[in-house]
Amino acid sequence: MPSKKEFTSASRYTPDKQKKKFVTATPALSGVLLLLIGVNYLSLSVQALAKAESFYFISTLAIFATYVLAFVLLRRGLALEKIYNDSKYAKAPKYPLKTIAGSLLALSTVYSASFGEYSLFPALMLGLSVLLGWYLYYGFDPREDKIDGYETSKSAERIMKLLIQAREDIDAIKKNATELEGGDIQDAINTTALAFEKMVKHIEEEPDDYDRARKYLVSYLGEVRQMCETFVKLDKRGKSESMKTSFLETLRVSIENLDTQYEKLLDEDMVSLDIKLSVMKKRLQNEE
Repeated sequence: MPSKKEFTSASRYTPDKQKKKFVTATPALSGVLLLLIGVNYLSLSVQALAKAESFYFISTLAIFATYVLAFVLLRRGLALEKIYNDSKYAKAPKYPLKTIAGSLLALSTVYSASFGEYSLFPALMLGLSVLLGWYLYYGFDPREDKIDGYETSKSAERIMKLLIQAREDIDAIKKNATELEGGDIQDAINTTALAFEKMVKHIEEEPDDYDRARKYLVSYLGEVRQMCETFVKLDKRGKSESMKTSFLETLRVSIENLDTQYEKLLDEDMVSLDIKLSVMKKRLQNEE
């Protein structure tokens, strides 16, 4: 039987490893339950409109909009938090989006309960329970910057935005690959995505290389995504046959360029470290 002590404190619930793998593999499902609950309020608003009950129509529609907004803020907050957690150096998100989303959900719960059968105090308790449950499951946003030793000329926030967009583009490229029926082109698209991923992970570990990789993770990555999306559309219409050779060759050249650029980033890091070691060695020798 659990001891009394086990019931005296609450701690954040941490999903097991299998659940984390599932959430990581299917990021599109994060917070979808909010939309499913919100759809119920949309249904109620339609019923209220049919009965010409303007107050309930506006109220339920507002609650539905709140759920949608909470879903959007949650997804954005989770993306920023992942960048923050994965990066050696990072600036805390400017706005606590997950906290704002949880607060909106709690307020909508209080409002929904208040014009139902609940009095004010029970409605407030429901709202607080929603906020507590939100914290135990999602946690609140990181608020401390991880920028010790970070070059002041670099913007951690700007790099985080770059990496978020880069991940979205890479996920879109991977999705395009799944829509093809195997073959060399599907393999080349996946290999291209992996080449971009290597560069993204490098920037997460070495943010000082941001400027050297920026053009590849902004305009170049975006162009590759557009090419892949266009090719998949043509393939679905059966009009991609004439473009296959040219498209495949373009992907192969892209992979070679990305691998070359990645090796340059590593080589420049080695040169930089060698210079720092030489300077340190001279300083130590002068102090002897």
